[in-house]
Amino acid sequence: MKKSKPSFGMINYIFRPKKQIERKILIELFQKIQNTLNINIPEYQYIGLGSIYYYDFILFHKYLNIRDMVSLDNKDYPNRFEFNKPFDFITFKNMSTTDFLSKNDLNKKSFIWFDYDSSLIRYKSKTFLNKETIFEDIKIITKKSKGLDLFILTVNIKIQDTFFDSPRFKQDFIDKYDEYLSDQYKKLNKITFDKYPLIIQNIIINIFRNNEQFHPVKFRKLFSFIYQDGAPMYTIGGIFSKDNLQDKLVEEDSFFQTDENKVVNIDVPLLTYYEKMTLDKNILNIKENLISLNKEKIIDLLGFEMEPSELRSYLDYYRYYPQYYEGII
Repeated sequence: MKKSKPSFGMINYIFRPKKQIERKILIELFQKIQNTLNINIPEYQYIGLGSIYYYDFILFHKYLNIRDMVSLDNKDYPNRFEFNKPFDFITFKNMSTTDFLSKNDLNKKSFIWFDYDSSLIRYKSKTFLNKETIFEDIKIITKKSKGLDLFILTVNIKIQDTFFDSPRFKQDFIDKYDEYLSDQYKKLNKITFDKYPLIIQNIIINIFRNNEQFHPVKFRKLFSFIYQDGAPMYTIGGIFSKDNLQDKLVEEDSFFQTDENKVVNIDVPLLTYYEKMTLDKNILNIKENLISLNKEKIIDLLGFEMEPSELRSYLDYYRYYPQYYEGII
């Protein structure tokens, strides 16, 4: 039987435009968290899943000045993970996230991003299958967290569209996740594709809630995103604290979304180099006249077709939109 490739062998994590937009937004948000809450992020230990690309590690060092970094992975390629470390101050641990959390007290202030490529929940053969590792990691982090620790979680939320048409799917779902679902989601007439990320968010937040009842600090949601470069992905991030710190941040940036029943959708059009350059050269004009721009006026202004909705979306994210080039050396 042919051995399946690891995810880093199938997807180049660097060249994912919506993922890259998310990374840039996160850096900006954490810079604002640092300034507003007067915390020193360079003193934190960053713990993540760097894979062989270590892209998040590179960005968080360059823009957040973090130097104490630990990358985790228990796949059968330890030499490759070691070889690709971009900085000598990164420590690679050939172990699972759950094993690492179980064996370490996290005494130092921690900034953790567990960017899983797996799903929190799968539905196969009319049965729900939990990713127990993710459930367990959230529980351990909740119990070991300290005030002002930072945590981000990303999971795959792909599920077969036809399941949403089945009344049995909804009932099976509620029966399986009753302890993690708030009443408003139990009472839905139907679980739909657009509601599914909110339901996943609700389950994750309630895993925190169910495990922090006797813990002095609580997880406070600061942002959440969905995006899709290939598989649809969901990200939630927040801070552990005794007090409600969210109110100090929500006015700082529109991407801070503390409402537990909302998620920001990073949905941008795929553009050629010339299309992006033309949009950027006309960015103020587009902003000032967006309301009056229909399809015909967009063609007159830009020289090519774009839906007004795509134009609005680009305006939201143009500062973060990546542009890739090939260099021949």
